[in-house]
Formats: sequence, C-alpha cells, structure tokens
Amino acid sequence: MYPVEAFRVRDMAQIRAFVEQHPFATLIATGANGAYVTTHLPLLVRSWGDQIVLRGHVMRHTDHWAALQHAPNVFVCFLGPDAPVLGSWQLTPRFGGTWNYQALHLRGIVQPRDRTTLLAHLEELKNRFESSPAHRFSSLPDDYLQALAPRIECIDILATDIECMFKLSQNRCVEEFDRTAFELRRQGGRSALVAQEMSTRRALYYPDAPDCEDG
Repeated sequence: MYPVEAFRVRDMAQIRAFVEQHPFATLIATGANGAYVTTHLPLLVRSWGDQIVLRGHVMRHTDHWAALQHAPNVFVCFLGPDAPVLGSWQLTPRFGGTWNYQALHLRGIVQPRDRTTLLAHLEELKNRFESSPAHRFSSLPDDYLQALAPRIECIDILATDIECMFKLSQNRCVEEFDRTAFELRRQGGRSALVAQEMSTRRALYYPDAPDCEDG
C-alpha cells in the first residue's frame, strides 16, 4: 500500500467497522518449504481493545492448515471496493491516473482453539449471515455437526501489527474529488460503492473546501 499519511486510517473504531463490513479475508502463511500458502476465509472480531483477536476456521489436512502448524505467524488482508480513477476526470493534465481502494493489512500469530470453541464460532458465523430464521445454527442435524467438526479447526489470530489505508482521492482538490465521485457513481457496480465511500467521508476530508491547484 502507498505509505501516504493522507490515506492512513488510525481511528480504531473506523478500522473495526471496516473489518466487520468486509469480513472475507485473505490469509497468507509460510509452508515448511518456505513457499507462501494462501487461503480465503471469513474472520470475525473476537476481541477489540488492547489485544485485537480475529476468529475463523480452516479445513484440516490441507496445505494452509499444514503451514499454520509449521509457522503461526501470518499476514491477513481485508479489501473493500476498488475502482480505477481516470486522468480525464481531473482538472489538471498532471495526472496519469490511479486506483482508489480500501485495504487493511494485519500481521498476527495463529492460535488453535478446541472443539467447543469451534462449534460456538460456527454458530456465530452461521447465525450472522443466515437470513432465514428456519435455517439458524440450531436447525442443523447433530449427525451433520458430528461429521463436520473433526474436519475443520478453529483458529484465533492475535494481531501484532495493523496498517489501514483508505485511498479515496482525498489528496486531490475538492473539485476533482467531486468529479471523480460523480464519474464512479455513473459507472455503477463496485465503482459506485467507492463513490459511496467517498461521499460518506467528504465532510471529513474537506471541512474547508480547499481550492483546486495544479499538480
């Protein structure tokens, strides 16, 4: 990520809200042969304070499960919506184009959890995303759970470092910011989601509506 202070998010409440809004993460570990092993999984906030803990689960006897047994240090990435930002939308020719995005990078240490914790995690996960009351966790047959539980392992990731960046054109003048948000909204899809995030933060980024400058 660009190490630009204008894009950095330090407010932990904003960061937590971002994780809870975009829980599907990329988890990267290192295998015994030194190669990176990557998987994708939902991670839920278990603790947020002096110690940030994320909880998820992985399939046993897979390459990423074996990597976690070898080295518990992991890298986690959460991504929000993203979209290209075109030079033709700007007021100055000194702009080649860029990309707006929201991203959180987290480094942490994996700790395995027991079966009881696993079942509690699966219940929380299913009940959070299941829209039908008739299909809550309590509706699952016991024999299904008995067969499933030995095949997966619950893990906690204890955060050791967090870096969050929201690159949303806030380093441009307000006129260019507004033009970019307008064009992204017109494109629809993920681009419109970026525009929505920009609009939500416009007052924060431009409390005094600075003039546009060349550069």
